Amino acid sequence: MLPTIQGEFKIVAEPEIRFSDKGNAWAKLRCVAKDRVRDSNGNWTDGDSCFIDIIIGAGAEHIVESVTKGDGIIITGKLKQREYEYNGEKRVSYQINADSAGVSTRFGPARTKTVIEQANPVTAAQDTAGGTIIQPDEAPF
Repeated sequence: MLPTIQGEFKIVAEPEIRFSDKGNAWAKLRCVAKDRVRDSNGNWTDGDSCFIDIIIGAGAEHIVESVTKGDGIIITGKLKQREYEYNGEKRVSYQINADSAGVSTRFGPARTKTVIEQANPVTAAQDTAGGTIIQPDEAPF
């Protein structure tokens, strides 16, 4: 049985979304986990790093719409090892097949679609009924 692990990671590349032949969405997030260590002077520095791919099935489209490179995420999932060959050399990589994923708010607020739209309001929106332009500061009636 594969071990279930939990972790907090930083996304280091733009999330990728793909679809299976059956139309099921899945996302791949390239992430890093870093130890933070305090040196003898009391300053925090980066310790060891672990780069890992996080694969998300259920909720893939939601997570891709919610996060971007540089964001923090919290994952619970199964750790999986993959062996492959690159330029004739055998290599090993690790990935987490996520059971659940969430946006970390440890170092800043989560940026949901609603928050982004409120922070960057559109200057004008077209009403679908009759092509009327509604300014954000005006009442729509």
